[in-house]
Amino acid sequence: MEPPRGTSPRDNGLAESDEDLDAEQDAARMRFRRDRRRARSLPACALLGDGARKRVQFADTLGLSLADVKHFSAADEPLVPHAVLSRYRSFEPVQTHAQPVLVPCFPEPVDAQQRVHEQCVALEKVHVTPFEVRGQVLTRTEDAHAAVLVRFTFNEWLSHVDAPALRVSEGRYTFSVLVPPLWSASAVHFALVLRSARGEFWDNNGGRNYSLRYGYGRAHRDPGDKTCTP
Repeated sequence: MEPPRGTSPRDNGLAESDEDLDAEQDAARMRFRRDRRRARSLPACALLGDGARKRVQFADTLGLSLADVKHFSAADEPLVPHAVLSRYRSFEPVQTHAQPVLVPCFPEPVDAQQRVHEQCVALEKVHVTPFEVRGQVLTRTEDAHAAVLVRFTFNEWLSHVDAPALRVSEGRYTFSVLVPPLWSASAVHFALVLRSARGEFWDNNGGRNYSLRYGYGRAHRDPGDKTCTP
């Protein structure tokens, strides 16, 4: 019996091959759709590029329960192994570079009562901090309107400023002078003046002024220091 017209054993093989190919394509489409539904988002490492910032959220802020909570007490001391402590103590302390500070070029004021008797105004105390020079002044005057000024300079008396001292009690005043940084001045010089109805009276450290220079310890007076002449 002859095969139907228009068909042959070869044509039947091609048809079966086409059907297998269609089945494989349908299966591939199904796998693609299943994988596409499963991969809803990319991993964090793929989303974040170079320089991107990660967003961190805490569970308690989102209303979620924490897995574990640890409470620490200020009285709890860490347990450091003895071997670690021994090794730490064996290290030599690191030597740090000290920063220069303003140090007086004059001895600590003494005999203020005697000096104020002779010149009516005298530096009684001085205290230096990294930011200011504070001092206490003793005066002898009966003028209720007398004023005490601090004349100071940061540029070796090329210019100067007169700052008023504050009266704290009968015959006693205090002053504060803000000091510049090291890069803008190398020294601070000042003198005291009492202005009253009787005239002006000075305490300029015997004509040498009260000088402070930047250094690492107590400095000595430079013979070349200029003085503030009343």
